[in-house]
Amino acid sequence: MEEPRDALAAPSHTDPYAWYARLRVRSPLAYDAQLKLWVVAGPYLVEQALQHLQLRVRPPAEPVPKALLGRPTGDVFAQLVRMNDGDFHARHRPAVEAAAARFAPAAVAQATEAATRDLAPRLEANALLSAIPVQAMARLLGVAGASLDRTVEWVHEFTRGIGPGVDADTLERSDTAARALLAQGERDGLQPFAAANRIAFMQQSLDATAGLIGNAVCAALRQGEEAPDAGELVAHVARHDPAVHNTRRFAAADVELGGERIAAGDALLLLLVNEHPFGGGAHACPGDRIALQIAVSALRTLQVLEPLQDKFRAVRGYRPLPNARIPVFS
Repeated sequence: MEEPRDALAAPSHTDPYAWYARLRVRSPLAYDAQLKLWVVAGPYLVEQALQHLQLRVRPPAEPVPKALLGRPTGDVFAQLVRMNDGDFHARHRPAVEAAAARFAPAAVAQATEAATRDLAPRLEANALLSAIPVQAMARLLGVAGASLDRTVEWVHEFTRGIGPGVDADTLERSDTAARALLAQGERDGLQPFAAANRIAFMQQSLDATAGLIGNAVCAALRQGEEAPDAGELVAHVARHDPAVHNTRRFAAADVELGGERIAAGDALLLLLVNEHPFGGGAHACPGDRIALQIAVSALRTLQVLEPLQDKFRAVRGYRPLPNARIPVFS
């Protein structure tokens, strides 16, 4: 089997894990001239980078992507705690953590089961993976039943709009979605900052939790009748076939890491497999518990509704994403 072309191609590779293991040993930190960034593979170095105050989540000279400036999508992006560092992040992160903590496990399981039962009869397998976590979060956030489908669509449109290199039509749809989602939060009495980060709860659940559900389904299909309980299976997948494989950081000043000098402005790609499935440091995912609970409840409900092989059939690859591993079913 051919190795992944590079660290950005690895998440969509059939089986990148032996390659990751070799990379951790032979090249724990190296500059990739093709990708124009430092690839940090050594677990200890990844941990150092996640904790380093001068390694930021956005380029210091471009806190908001240039294409989003002056647009509703950019206004939301600028207020997202996960896309900020320094004083802004320190002041507002506790509110996001508190919001995540208020969702009791039973409520998450109930919302996910309801979402799965609603969506499974209506959507094909690949669309279902991306819709379940968003609708589950929307239910937890109090979105009314009549607005759930449109809310899921808006979250998808907003998420596409903050990706790199998007076209004008995608940005227009993202702006419309951003306005609508902000208005939803403001109707619930939230200030603009809280309304923006309410969007983030749904947006962040999209790819990460879709991958977790999808990879758990893959594991259950492989093991058949020998598959363990959904909770055990999801916990194993989160560690050994995780949804998120890497995250980026940008040097705000000259930094020494692993004996190398990282120049101010340089980009780094931190490989999270397998030791850091939900990140770490100040930007560790505040919703890791919720993601795991959604995946467990979704898998259990899918198993009750019909045999998994009838809905998901065979895996024919993975979505061509640079950081997330989400299977594509035939």
